[in-house]
Amino acid sequence: MYRTTIFLQDLAHVKQFVETTAKYDKLKINLISDIYTIDAHSIIGIVSLDITNPIILEVPDEEPSQEFLEDMKQFILAE
Repeated sequence: MYRTTIFLQDLAHVKQFVETTAKYDKLKINLISDIYTIDAHSIIGIVSLDITNPIILEVPDEEPSQEFLEDMKQFILAE
């Protein structure tokens, strides 16, 4: 399992995130916000979340590839 915290700044950033995750359509990617868990490939699901707060990105079934991790760097919240 892989888990990290991301922050999507605005709707343009959400669109960019969904376009990035579309490259990994076979990979199960969840976004978790409060009590809600949604599919990270769904732009409608993401905009239904409160994107003013950080969101947990989770890949529950496997360790993601190095390419995926590189693609996600732009969205990961610096700690």
